[in-house]
Amino acid sequence: MNLLKRALLLFCTIIFWGNICNAEQASVDFLLEIPAYTKITPVTSPVLIANITDRTGNLQAPLSSKFKVITNSVDTKTLFLQANIITEAGNENAIYQQGGRVYIAFGSLTKIPKSSSLANCKYSADPKSSPGIVAYPITSIVGAEHKYIPAKEKYEVYAKTGVSYIAVNIGTNVNRTSFSRNDPRGFYQAILSLTEADI
Repeated sequence: MNLLKRALLLFCTIIFWGNICNAEQASVDFLLEIPAYTKITPVTSPVLIANITDRTGNLQAPLSSKFKVITNSVDTKTLFLQANIITEAGNENAIYQQGGRVYIAFGSLTKIPKSSSLANCKYSADPKSSPGIVAYPITSIVGAEHKYIPAKEKYEVYAKTGVSYIAVNIGTNVNRTSFSRNDPRGFYQAILSLTEADI
């Protein structure tokens, strides 16, 4: 009897083991795709306001703007740095090159300047012919490689994968073709933007 129990136990174990070894199985693959992602936000700590010295047109302190860029792009991401002011013709490009330097023009908010004032400033006309416009040099762009594109009057800025802080620094010395005593008093403004879209 004892031998019979052992033989039966061995037989059951072989059958049970055989069923485990022959069990069917299936698998399902889950696939996720993370889309291309770029986020650009302004950093609010830089110097965004400065006073103009009335006799020279120079700023009393340099201006600085900063952007935080986050991207997961495998390749270097091309962004576009541009500036605009409001003239009587509407929104106009305010970055230009003159004499080998790149400038940013600021337009009067007290008395909206004419489009011809901006054009005269860009093309080295007499400063009296550009009322309501003052311009200052972009002295540096820090935090990413960049290139000025004269035909588009903007910069291409090349952001690498990860997090970048891109600072734009504006010098204090006024472009002499832009400042004169007939410029209206009050605030002058330029809107600087960093964007994915080449607009």
